[in-house]
Amino acid sequence: MLSKKETIIMREIYKRTTNNNGMCLVRPVDLMSSIPYNVEINLEDLSPILQGLAYDEYFELVETEKKGDYYFCITLLKKGFAFQRAEEMRIRNRKNSILSKVFLTLLGVVLATVLRYAIPWIINLIKK
Repeated sequence: MLSKKETIIMREIYKRTTNNNGMCLVRPVDLMSSIPYNVEINLEDLSPILQGLAYDEYFELVETEKKGDYYFCITLLKKGFAFQRAEEMRIRNRKNSILSKVFLTLLGVVLATVLRYAIPWIINLIKK
């Protein structure tokens, strides 16, 4: 299971690499500019997160320098290509979990309401 920061970075890498047959050359600044503002990821945090994802075999990471700029050369691996499907499955499971909890809550309310009125009615029948 990926952390929130890893998921956000992996989502952006997935977008960039799927357009180029699973490879991309990206500067850290470009990667940081595509991250939402409400997520706090520093430039210093980016490299360890990318190395962690590479260690988990989502992609192959090569750090290089070209014309004085620092670049990450990223090549998706099998697990990286499966990232989008795993995200969709996670979202689907979360939706199903929420729906089942709502359904069980409504079922409990209906059952409690029925029992609230049925028990006194049954007791009155027994007394007669």
